[in-house]
Amino acid sequence: MRTFLLCLSIFLLFPILTFAQNNYVITGKVDELKDGSRLFLVYNSDGVSFVDSTETKGGHFTFRGELAYPVYSALYLHKNPYATKLQPREKLDYFRFYLEAAQIGMNAKDSLKNIVLNGSKLNTENAELLAMKKVVDNKFDALNKEFAKLPPEQQKDSIIFAQFVAREMNLMDENYSAYLDFAKSHPDSYLSVIGLSFVAGQEKFYASAKSAFGGLSSRLKESPLGKVIPLQLEAQSKTKVGQQAPDLTLKNPEGKAIKISDFLGKYLLIDFWASWCGPCRAENPNLVKAYQKYHDKGFEILGISLDDAARKDAWIDAIKGDSLLWTQVSDLKGWDSYAAKIYGINAIPASFLLDPEGKIIARNLRAEDLQNMLKRIFADLPTP
Repeated sequence: MRTFLLCLSIFLLFPILTFAQNNYVITGKVDELKDGSRLFLVYNSDGVSFVDSTETKGGHFTFRGELAYPVYSALYLHKNPYATKLQPREKLDYFRFYLEAAQIGMNAKDSLKNIVLNGSKLNTENAELLAMKKVVDNKFDALNKEFAKLPPEQQKDSIIFAQFVAREMNLMDENYSAYLDFAKSHPDSYLSVIGLSFVAGQEKFYASAKSAFGGLSSRLKESPLGKVIPLQLEAQSKTKVGQQAPDLTLKNPEGKAIKISDFLGKYLLIDFWASWCGPCRAENPNLVKAYQKYHDKGFEILGISLDDAARKDAWIDAIKGDSLLWTQVSDLKGWDSYAAKIYGINAIPASFLLDPEGKIIARNLRAEDLQNMLKRIFADLPTP
């Protein structure tokens, strides 16, 4: 799903629930794989990237390991793209799936992308969820194709672009509703708690998300991700305009601890972004412009990255490449960032403008809206 304005926390990106340590075994066969073909099993756990590899014989391969919790993972043929940069126009054969503590079978004739799974309850449930979302996913595809067919000058037209963004937001509401329906009908599936974590930050779905969470099994409510959902629900009231911004401590790339409250006495823009987020990177020149113009008057920016540990170098490169001169912090846990949970973030870029006392005075200001707000704030203030 391409988004026009935001990078969204699709449920596949969320770390899954923590359970007891368990073993998994993957036994697979892809008929046309040559002997010695190397396969890479890659997944992230709590912001840390894990990689295992094996070679095939007679098309057969096996992976064994332990998991503290199920994770969304990928199987790559010949190359781990996170460790070895792809060549221009190079395409990988790969397969994405949920890795869980189970005996998982994989079978295909010619390609990893055509693998059929067996023995995995979680992946069966995921297929059911995807079927529930198929109608809205098709609508997303149609919207993207419609936009792509527009002449370049129309794509750049602010009014036309805004119309597509509005339509996209309506489709996101349909997406949220699908997650809620799944959670209500699957109260003991951890896909339900993942979906609710995606929805919990949406103000218009507050009551429905709270009700669906109340119907989950105790096992899910007591899981680490389950315990976060009440915080996400609370964030909707705690991060409204007029509220005191929640204080947090995160580390900069050099490991120094930085608190939001360190910026009291300044007008502070808290900017949630990530190196991989196209709309965020497109907004960065606007932030640079605002910072250069108003920093000497008492304006600060605190960038909070939703990159994970595997992308720390990409985060640092993006800071340098985009000339971001202000303070940058992250816990390098991606969408599982505690800061994102406390501030109810499930789409980026997202921002909060704080006054010198630390109260939220505006949210999600971008481009000219941010410039106009800062112009009003600093119009009558002398340079310190």
